[in-house]
Amino acid sequence: MNKHIRFTIHICAVTAAAVFAGWAIVVLLLPIFGLQLWQQEWQNQGKTTLQFSQIELPFTNEADLTNSLPFMASAVLDVDGDGHDEVFLGGGKHQKDGLFKFKNGAFHNIADAILPQKADGDASMGAASIDLNNDSLADLFVARESGIWLYESGSEKYSARFLGAMPEANTIALSISLGDVNGDGWVDFYASGYIRNDLVEGTTIFNEPYGGYSALYVNNGDNTWRDTTKEAGLYRQHNTFNAVFVDLDNDLDSDLVIAQDTGHVEMYAGDGTGHFTPIENPSVFSYPMGVAAGDYDNDGLIDLYFSNVGHTMPAPLVRGDLTKDQAFNPDYMLFHNEGNLRFSDQARKANAARYGFGWGVIFADMNLDGHEDLLAAQNYARFPDFLAITYPGKLLLQYEDGKFRPTEKRTRAKNNHYGITPLVSDINADGWPDLIWANLVGPVRAYLSKGGTHHWLNVRLPNTASSVNAIVQVELVDGRTLTKQRIFGQGLGSEQTSDLVFGLGKTETIISVRVRFQDGRDYTIDNPGIDRTLSIGGAP
Repeated sequence: MNKHIRFTIHICAVTAAAVFAGWAIVVLLLPIFGLQLWQQEWQNQGKTTLQFSQIELPFTNEADLTNSLPFMASAVLDVDGDGHDEVFLGGGKHQKDGLFKFKNGAFHNIADAILPQKADGDASMGAASIDLNNDSLADLFVARESGIWLYESGSEKYSARFLGAMPEANTIALSISLGDVNGDGWVDFYASGYIRNDLVEGTTIFNEPYGGYSALYVNNGDNTWRDTTKEAGLYRQHNTFNAVFVDLDNDLDSDLVIAQDTGHVEMYAGDGTGHFTPIENPSVFSYPMGVAAGDYDNDGLIDLYFSNVGHTMPAPLVRGDLTKDQAFNPDYMLFHNEGNLRFSDQARKANAARYGFGWGVIFADMNLDGHEDLLAAQNYARFPDFLAITYPGKLLLQYEDGKFRPTEKRTRAKNNHYGITPLVSDINADGWPDLIWANLVGPVRAYLSKGGTHHWLNVRLPNTASSVNAIVQVELVDGRTLTKQRIFGQGLGSEQTSDLVFGLGKTETIISVRVRFQDGRDYTIDNPGIDRTLSIGGAP
């Protein structure tokens, strides 16, 4: 019998036993009250003046949860070079992909006019976007059940190119993470691999060799790619959700961070030539899913955040084949970068640990106060109905004490659907980050920020391989220095905006902006002004 089915039956059996043991009331109330209290879902919402208004984005995902893995592609990207992002949303097996332009206060689906449509019966799992040929137009990678597709920009519409299936026959790509691992100025990518849906044996296998194979593809210098996974030191069998390339030690080359299912967080130091060596980290056995990367404490080093299963299910049901002496952690994880490739998990201390079943996570300064905030998509579409708890998706604002507090209800940006990832972009070009929840088997939810009194600076770099993990630092007159990197692939199967938006709070003077590219270019712009877009390094 399929282990995934046995897992579901096991859940039902355990619940039934509890009922007959006299715990009926507890079991009935647990999804409504007990679990939410246990996971801090009932903690007070943080105080904020930030507000959102919902706007229709007419796309409802139609995933086939029986015959496909429960994921969907999404991205915000500038398809026409006008400086404003469009929204790509992946369709299920028998559903077209969507591509939406925001114009005259509304979203319009332009997919039929611009985007070659996928074959029927082929679900879109993940997306990534970058300008491959330096024409100032974003190209689009899409990971599908059939393999990896590239949509290349043209004068009027995209053309489709099939890059091939994953190297191992048992694997499909769930997400694509873009980088430049050898510093040659060409786009490389890491495809996170998961075992094919028809081969799934279970969802709680930790100790047995099991799962798909991920792959590193290095550019040949002509936008064709070769598989270098083994020579790079990255070949292994393990179901993987997502990965990001990020410069963890500011040495101007890319390191790799991987969220694997039923395992540990994996981290690798890049040497700038395409080879990677493992980095120790504080994770134990868990379910790392989405990956976020940002400098949440403004110390100049990029920190990492990972979603997890939370405490939605009792621990014995999600420990799987772990032995009693194997440590297990269901909490979300916040890895503080201590420097010299050392990390500590500060999630509990920062109030960022105990939340519901999570998927894509990202860092973004949503209220523009100069502190990175966190967003996390929640809920699991494959839970039996009686166990499904519709968490509202988390918008965790960071406060002056360094702690994160949920504000999704107070800001009116909650999402009770089966969230896969948040997407953040300034959709209406007012300088304030807007929010889109990409949802599985349900409607996408879009929220426009109502803005506020805080100031901002939008730094725009070329959306090309030359900007991968470029380090941008904004020095403020009040003594703070804010740091961001151009990081591709935050969330889960998603691409965030290519713009780097710095919140300035009440500060009205920027001393300087410094940008360091991996190829050695180093720009400093003095007194750049505020509440504007600053283009650097040849960006349009």
